[in-house]
Amino acid sequence: MTDKEPIMTLKTKPDGNVRSGVGGDGDTGSHGSSGTSSAYARTNDGLPLLGLFAIGFGLLSIFTIAPVFVPLALIFGLVAIFMGQIALGLTALVLSLVGVMTSPTLMLILGVGAFAAWLGIPLPF
Repeated sequence: MTDKEPIMTLKTKPDGNVRSGVGGDGDTGSHGSSGTSSAYARTNDGLPLLGLFAIGFGLLSIFTIAPVFVPLALIFGLVAIFMGQIALGLTALVLSLVGVMTSPTLMLILGVGAFAAWLGIPLPF
């Protein structure tokens, strides 16, 4: 990182160039012509990488090794929600829950079978 890029961001421009967060032009928080801070103007026009990674991990949790990818989808989904990517974060959380329900290993670890037997609900496997 150079002096021009004091803070890195997790968003990129659609053409692939990485944009810095605060102070990318050497100005530290000066207001642009629209009256908003330059930090908000720069970070809102990139691709939502956290949300996309969260959805990717959620899909991988359904179709591959769920004990690895479910926690990643949960973490990235929650971080994406807090970063303002609410739709992508919620989608990742739903996909991670589907990953838990389709993984016998995770269901065994979490004790879902014992809980379902206690409630009298038959499991499909």
